[in-house]
Amino acid sequence: MKDVSHARPLPRRMFLWVAAGATFLGIAVGILQMVSGGLGPMETFLRRSRGQVIGRPLTASQATYSLEARRGGQVVRTTLADFDASVVFVNFWGTFCPPCVEELPSLLALARSRSPSEFLVLAVSYDDSWETIDQFFARNTAAEIPPNFVLLRDPVQVAGRDLKALFGTEKIPETWLVRRGVVEARFINARDWLDPAIVGLIEAARRQ
Repeated sequence: MKDVSHARPLPRRMFLWVAAGATFLGIAVGILQMVSGGLGPMETFLRRSRGQVIGRPLTASQATYSLEARRGGQVVRTTLADFDASVVFVNFWGTFCPPCVEELPSLLALARSRSPSEFLVLAVSYDDSWETIDQFFARNTAAEIPPNFVLLRDPVQVAGRDLKALFGTEKIPETWLVRRGVVEARFINARDWLDPAIVGLIEAARRQ
């Protein structure tokens, strides 16, 4: 008869190894969370990109504020609520603003690198006319504007009564990240929008 007395302890030894491995993994995860301050992916990338965490719902006044858009060569009215994507950048800018112009190429490149269903840039201009905007792009942008880079214009030219004031923007350029109706973050001043931290933030926001 075969002696199996030495085989019986094996399951217990295997259990102890698994338990030890799980304990080690838990400790490692805990250390990583302590190092990162317990932050999730979005918060981690926001910290790296020097974005300001907001985390409040888009208000009705922000969502339904009347803006101008160009469709079929005609100026039409639209609102932020009319646009649907996983992640939206609301960028306040103007052709008269040197930092706005400086960051524009990287913002256009960022839009080109993403699918329109997952990422939109709503570039809200504070120029005095569409003619000014058209002339600027005719002079300065040889490449075609991607479909997920949407040019808009705020018809209200009175500071404190416009859309940027509803967001809390005092100076341009300034960009707000909106995800599924929530204003998640704020980026003050011009940025390099191809910064890996910002690209990672968009991906994390899309997946979370």
